[in-house]
Amino acid sequence: MRPLRLHLDTSDYANMYRAVSGSSAAQTRDALKRLVQARKIEIGLSYHVVFELLQKAGPVHRADRLERARLLSELCERNALPYPSDLGQGFRYSNDGLWVPRIDLEEVEIENVVQHLMHIVTIHPNSSRHEQRVHAKRKYLKAWARDYPACASQLHVRLWPFLFARDFAADGDLGRYLSEEMNRDVANEKLRFHITDPVSVYTTYFDLYGRDDPIAERRDAIARKFVLLLEGLRGMLSDGANLRGNIDEALALEGEDALTAEDRAALIKLKADLKTFRAETLSPEELSRHVPAWKNLLGEEGALIAAQILYAFHREGRPIKRSDAVDFIHASYLPHVDLWRGDKAFSDLLIKHKVKLFERVVYTLEELPLRIETEVARLSRAS
Repeated sequence: MRPLRLHLDTSDYANMYRAVSGSSAAQTRDALKRLVQARKIEIGLSYHVVFELLQKAGPVHRADRLERARLLSELCERNALPYPSDLGQGFRYSNDGLWVPRIDLEEVEIENVVQHLMHIVTIHPNSSRHEQRVHAKRKYLKAWARDYPACASQLHVRLWPFLFARDFAADGDLGRYLSEEMNRDVANEKLRFHITDPVSVYTTYFDLYGRDDPIAERRDAIARKFVLLLEGLRGMLSDGANLRGNIDEALALEGEDALTAEDRAALIKLKADLKTFRAETLSPEELSRHVPAWKNLLGEEGALIAAQILYAFHREGRPIKRSDAVDFIHASYLPHVDLWRGDKAFSDLLIKHKVKLFERVVYTLEELPLRIETEVARLSRAS
């Protein structure tokens, strides 16, 4: 039986990483660590969890952020949930650590790095004619890296195209790849560790490149789209209600204003059609079927869950907050895990409206170890 797959909420990691010994959060954290080490569970990392938890901080808070990152690495190891837009492309839960957008991996691809490095050497003013000639063709570079590894390493470290992963050239891994002692998959795994391991991510993203948090902009963009979808749904339902009201008024007219039998029959048919239209409109299955963009983005199961959540917000009549956008993204992982933790209010929404796979929702962090034990026992009996 494969390990149980889990999604934890960002708040779970925040509560656990510095929990006081003996507290319920500390007990849960320690229980999860034991279960991970025993290979009974796998906890998936995701883009929004990583950057929600780490966040850019000044030097005084850097140690705190690295402590958070170490907890993510310890609990999640190389287990990853795909970036949301990659779900619709067929990517699923994996053990390759690739939670970043797949499009970002193109730059950190060993063959692209080699080609870029070869080009840099051939045009760099400080490269010797011999170095430029060697880097003009791959077969020359292969022989040079094999026969003169120290010279190759020294040059490649100096002209390395990234601020990160310079040790890939310094430690000889690049030379081993060029001389075909290391295959492409292993080389990519070593390179991409720097943009997927939480501790390395903090160093690479914030320290070396000095970038700002990517979450706020992406969260707000999702929230705006979510609001527009909800407003469109409410407007459509409101227009239908107004039209039904006008039909009822027309059918109620008497005397000289009364409708002809033909007009009356036509309006009665229209009213029946509107009822059918409303029933279809209020069907998440129908909505997800007619909004292909959702399927392309989240996959078939994710699209249905997205539609069900949209209707849940409509029935609740509650406004959409910016934080709901990230919770919406977290919920798209329900089909890909066995147990799911999320924001309390959002979990309430999923359970109350019986969104597909709501049975996987674990209401509190404290009950997670027992739910894991129960689920493992159930799967063991089933197998």
